[in-house]
Amino acid sequence: MANAKFHLFPNLPTELRLQIWDDALPATLGTGPAVFPYKKGCWGPRHLTPGDPEYDSLHEDLNLNFEFDHTILDPLEISLPLFQVNHEARSVVLQQIQQQNLTTRFDKEKQQLVFLRPFNADTDTLYVSQGQWNDCICEPLERPFELDLVERHLGCPGPMFSTLAIDDWTLYNEENCLAELFDNYYTIWKVFVIVKFRSEDGIAGAGDSEADHVAKNPTQWRVIESSPALGPTFYWDDASRSFLWKDIAEETDVTDYPLWKTLNDIGQKLPDVIAGWGWRGFEVRPACLVTKSS
Repeated sequence: MANAKFHLFPNLPTELRLQIWDDALPATLGTGPAVFPYKKGCWGPRHLTPGDPEYDSLHEDLNLNFEFDHTILDPLEISLPLFQVNHEARSVVLQQIQQQNLTTRFDKEKQQLVFLRPFNADTDTLYVSQGQWNDCICEPLERPFELDLVERHLGCPGPMFSTLAIDDWTLYNEENCLAELFDNYYTIWKVFVIVKFRSEDGIAGAGDSEADHVAKNPTQWRVIESSPALGPTFYWDDASRSFLWKDIAEETDVTDYPLWKTLNDIGQKLPDVIAGWGWRGFEVRPACLVTKSS
């Protein structure tokens, strides 16, 4: 059997060795859209500071917001075995970590550093499973009535993120789910409906075991994949006060998609305030939730 080691590697120029170490890192190290599971406890108070545009220097009692703090969401773990190779490879990894704004913590169980990628409100998607839906909707309604907030004047800005993913079960069985969503998550303009779970090894049905896997492994890297093969994209049309569709072949009958009938029914029940948001381009897309290997 041939020896797989490259004994001449240490003799290469330093610049070339560093470039090779850099090329050996994952192509999307800490970058690109990712999916983070919902976590109860993100809703809470935040005291405004003079740097906040809505800060009131004359009325301190008005400087309290009730917000969704996405920094509380569990960060994703990124596997970087290159960090353990040698001092030179480690220096390259540390440089990339700094550039990508990743953080580290020591995992006592693994006895090694773990690399963490926090939620990015500009690019990432919050995933709310079937079992989490009630908490997601009820927490911002109930939390203001706890002792520390009751009878307080609260500003209530929407979450900083604009993309949400829900199980198809939620959309099909919670008939008022979109109306409930917009009570407090009114900054959402795109909802992915998860019709399948998939890993890099193949496709699996969206059963409870898959949702449980997400709940038990919240730090695993996952992404959203949406394509016309899963069904058309539906968008809210303010003029007709209904959902229309795109990304569908002309000869295809849209009524063949279960999502069309459900959204057609939901559209008739949405409050007028939702109908007035057509300019925001609110849309619903069928999608896969894909688990990436670490």
